Amino acid sequence: MFLATQKVYVVNSPALISQINRRQKVIDSNPPFLAVVFGKLFSFPAHDMAELLRNPDESGSLRRDTQVVEHSLLERGMPALNEIFTAVVGGVADQISTLASEGPTTIKLSAWLSKVLPLSTAHGVFGPGNPFARDPSLLDDFWEFEGGLKGLTMGVFPSVTAAGPWKARRRLVQAFTDYHHHLAAEDGSGSSGACELVRQLADVARRHDRDAEYRARYFFAVFAAFVINTVPVTFWTIGHVVADRALFARIRAELDAAMGAPPPPPRLGLEKDDQQNRIIGPQDIARIREQCPLLVSTFRETLRHVGASTSTMVVREDTCIDDGRYLLRKGALVQMTATAVHSSPEAWGPTAAAFDPERFLTPGAVKVHPAANRTFGGGGSLCPGRHLASDEVLAFAAMFLHEFDLDLADETPRLAPRDETNMLSVMKPKHDVVLRVARRRELGNAAWV
Repeated sequence: MFLATQKVYVVNSPALISQINRRQKVIDSNPPFLAVVFGKLFSFPAHDMAELLRNPDESGSLRRDTQVVEHSLLERGMPALNEIFTAVVGGVADQISTLASEGPTTIKLSAWLSKVLPLSTAHGVFGPGNPFARDPSLLDDFWEFEGGLKGLTMGVFPSVTAAGPWKARRRLVQAFTDYHHHLAAEDGSGSSGACELVRQLADVARRHDRDAEYRARYFFAVFAAFVINTVPVTFWTIGHVVADRALFARIRAELDAAMGAPPPPPRLGLEKDDQQNRIIGPQDIARIREQCPLLVSTFRETLRHVGASTSTMVVREDTCIDDGRYLLRKGALVQMTATAVHSSPEAWGPTAAAFDPERFLTPGAVKVHPAANRTFGGGGSLCPGRHLASDEVLAFAAMFLHEFDLDLADETPRLAPRDETNMLSVMKPKHDVVLRVARRRELGNAAWV
């Protein structure tokens, strides 16, 4: 296959993908990723792009130093990851504790998540002085920007062909620049009040003589990376459970067992403030992963079912794979698409096209090549935030499904289909779904803290 004048190899075999992942020095993901994401999507200036592309795989380069910070701080169990997780989940818990507090209500699930998750993330990552706290209207700009990702990355004149997203991006970059200057005026660092990850990324930028605009664009990119895929994955995880009453009952039983049996219902005649109050402590995500295997399997199947990322790499030198069967020519591109691998009967068996919440329920029961799961990329394109994203979605889904009685409302009696015409890293729903939400009476005044 040729893209314009450049040859492209499309690889769908998990075995071959694994071989390519192990050849990062000669099959490099950095140039395509940096050109598309930083050059086009976030529109870094030419001098910043030149520095990012200068020896990106070598120790001491801007790109390599940045990657080391991201991957090391966001490893599971690291204090920096736990700091972000605790702050973000705490913000989400505050919203859950007030939802339907005055009685049963309805919400549009995707719209509700599109507000709660980004605002909690902004506070958890950038602190109370984050741009969205200073100007809540920026959230509309963010989703305007998100809706134009294709136009911004593929259009020749995005200021014309994707004018709305282009203007929204400009406002967001200015807001993150103002945020940086505001914090710099307070303590000189430009990252005070932010999490450890942001502080260390700012330090890397300073060591490489990057200015405030670079830091602002990079902070914006960090925020987008934390939010863009988390919202639809959370939507699909909750949606699949609520749409299947038997599945919901089984997962509810898992959650009740993992979090402790609910207290007896409040006695009639007691005022609300006098009712038994059970405080649910900070989420123990390790316990959820261990004691809620069906929820975890449903989440993993959700990732498989809606993951739509494409990894693109450039071949640095002629390279043979599969014991010399295939020769990848220098200068060509290699593409690996999650949708092709995730829907392959050769990789996943005859039920590959179906959503099966029990697919990952029994360890070892699914004989699938490890490289057949491309949700978070792989090799040089492996997402550094994969542990944080997974833990956040699981924690949020656990809280939401444990706290409320949930039903699909009459307006949307079935879960929305996937929008397969607008595939980015995660497929979005074709339309929102309306949920009826009521607090579980047997939980009394339980609150998330």
